[in-house]
Amino acid sequence: MPSATQSIPTKTAIETQIVSLLCQQDKQSIKLIFDYYGAALLNVISRIIVDRPMAEEVLQQVLIKVWNNAATYDQQRAGLYSWLVAISRNAALDKRKTRDFKESQTSKMAIEVVALENKLSADDSLEKLMAKQLLEQLPNKYRLLIDMSFFEGYSHQEIADKLEVPIGTVKTRIRTALKHLRSFV
Repeated sequence: MPSATQSIPTKTAIETQIVSLLCQQDKQSIKLIFDYYGAALLNVISRIIVDRPMAEEVLQQVLIKVWNNAATYDQQRAGLYSWLVAISRNAALDKRKTRDFKESQTSKMAIEVVALENKLSADDSLEKLMAKQLLEQLPNKYRLLIDMSFFEGYSHQEIADKLEVPIGTVKTRIRTALKHLRSFV
């Protein structure tokens, strides 16, 4: 009967196998990376990108990058795990810089405000009154932007054009208003 150490390959054996398969352009290498390192890499990405679906999307991009850049891996410079972590971290940081990521963050805050307004039913007048009071606490310049953006459906650019203010001002004021609203919730 084989001992437990004989039946469970060591990390080094797995790394060697993965590197060998990567060099041969064998798709099994990506499956092994995902099986053995996927959770750890997702953890690295999730520390930078908290949104789980977006972090999983970045992990998929990492696996594609690993596949496309397998020839650049140098075992003498870094271990496989270190190389994978570096690619994952850089991909997550790159994702944070994208417009898609920034818009999703703004959208998340918007969803919270809209959900607060929408979830209140007609028979729940106390909560509706509280939500209305919460929105009324905002200065007019912020409340107007929240109304236009989240309740009337204007884009940031449309608001900037309509109010004749720079788009950066619109974005900053909306972000400030949402932070203010979050502080009360």
